[in-house]
Amino acid sequence: MTISPAVRVGAFMAAMFGTFAISGAFMPLFMADRGLGADRIGLILGMASMVRVIAGPSWGMLADRLGRRRSVMAAAAGVAVCAALSLLPAQTFLVFAMVIAWQGAATAALGPLADSLTLALAREGKLQYGPPRAAGSAAFMCASALGGQLLAVTGTGAVPLLLAGGFAAAGLIALCLPEPVRPPAASRRFTGALGVLKLPEFRLILLASALVQGSHAAFYGFAPLHWRSMGITDGTIGLLIAVGIVAEVALFMWGRRLIEYLGPAGLTFGAAAAGILRWGVTAYTGDLVILFPVQALHAVTFAFQHQSAMLMLQRVIPPERAATAQALYGAFGMGAPTGLLTFFSGYLYVRIGGQVYLVMVLLCAMALPLVPLLRRAWQHEAAVAR
Repeated sequence: MTISPAVRVGAFMAAMFGTFAISGAFMPLFMADRGLGADRIGLILGMASMVRVIAGPSWGMLADRLGRRRSVMAAAAGVAVCAALSLLPAQTFLVFAMVIAWQGAATAALGPLADSLTLALAREGKLQYGPPRAAGSAAFMCASALGGQLLAVTGTGAVPLLLAGGFAAAGLIALCLPEPVRPPAASRRFTGALGVLKLPEFRLILLASALVQGSHAAFYGFAPLHWRSMGITDGTIGLLIAVGIVAEVALFMWGRRLIEYLGPAGLTFGAAAAGILRWGVTAYTGDLVILFPVQALHAVTFAFQHQSAMLMLQRVIPPERAATAQALYGAFGMGAPTGLLTFFSGYLYVRIGGQVYLVMVLLCAMALPLVPLLRRAWQHEAAVAR
């Protein structure tokens, strides 16, 4: 194809993250409007996250074995389309749980394999990681904002159709993605997940991400319900979710020097410190004058930690294990902690409301002692590379 690899990967990122935005922002409202309470919504979302934990490494190992990320991504997107359409008649807790778990198993392939593909192409000099990822963040922002305005008119019943359309677009674009050069046959021996988990640097970044990214569980699961209970409209909720992505896009597009300067340790410190501030404020206020600037910290709490992990993975993971490592990171650095904490957050939200965010503050504080360890690990890897 004559279209550049960066544009093709960016288009896939846009379709994928735009669809994830609709799911994350409005699926809780869709289920609430179908009669489910916050505790059951938390249970369903937590179950879906745990399913992604189980399914994610399998997708990654399959992609490494086949050496064909795009085929695996297209197949997974097709399954996600079927699951989204199955939400249209859903009414009961059991049906929602089954279908959203099914969709979670399919979508577990998309994010990790897209990141793995992008990092592999960046390693070959065919693109930079930031701009395609920025396209995904921009689409997330637009989908959150425009989705909120659309659903304010149509009602949340349109959510499954929006999801099906987004996953279908992602699947079609996946078929056009470039494939990185496969490693030589001698280094392509399939070693599975155990070889990746044995790397101490990987385990360290996994723990840091579990704490910082896991601290977003209450936000991902219950921010729309919490803000709606404060009288904030669905359209404004979409804008609140979107505003943080503006700064995130800027970071991915123009923050390369800052990211390289800070390194994994500095990025994790910034993400954890910003999380303490962000969740502490979100726990107590519904004032939009305060919420909008605080929401902009999403570029730090999420994107800093994500870039910290990407730097470490790009440095320490051999190419033939890249998809497996990304899938493990998605499962145990994000999926498992977010799933478990979503269960817990749903239980707490019913009882203490917005003060559930104070637990998220504690998680970010627990990540701070890992910063010196990350600095030493990064310096060691830099010395080995020289």
